[in-house]
Amino acid sequence: MESTARKKHETYTAHQRSDESIRETEARALLSCANRLENARRPDCPREEFVAAVRHNQQLWTLFQSCLCEPDNPLPDDLKIILLNISRYVDKASFRAIGDGDAGVLPGLISINRNIAAGLSAKPKQEKAEKTSDELPIHSSVVTTA
Repeated sequence: MESTARKKHETYTAHQRSDESIRETEARALLSCANRLENARRPDCPREEFVAAVRHNQQLWTLFQSCLCEPDNPLPDDLKIILLNISRYVDKASFRAIGDGDAGVLPGLISINRNIAAGLSAKPKQEKAEKTSDELPIHSSVVTTA
């Protein structure tokens, strides 16, 4: 029987282009969700499309949550906690958006996705011989399979 982590990895690789890394796939998924949420902000957006966009984004973040909680996820605990707190906000905002039809929470969700995608898209710098204490490490991905 396949491990949960392996199944999650296969979810990513099924949507991964042959010329991109897992980080790039995650960034593309986040940006795709951000674009759908942006379209859902339109006043003439049908309710079904609005709900579908919010749910799709929440499903992506649920996958991130699951991957972050895997015992073999090598991200530092402090980064996992930050990302899990963000995902908790995404859940709360998504439930509010769907339950109340509140498009006012969408800009926050869009901003989160775009900012994390930008971080994932950043090219890791070569390790310096001496790191200053204010530099944060760039990690491979949320799933950290790459």
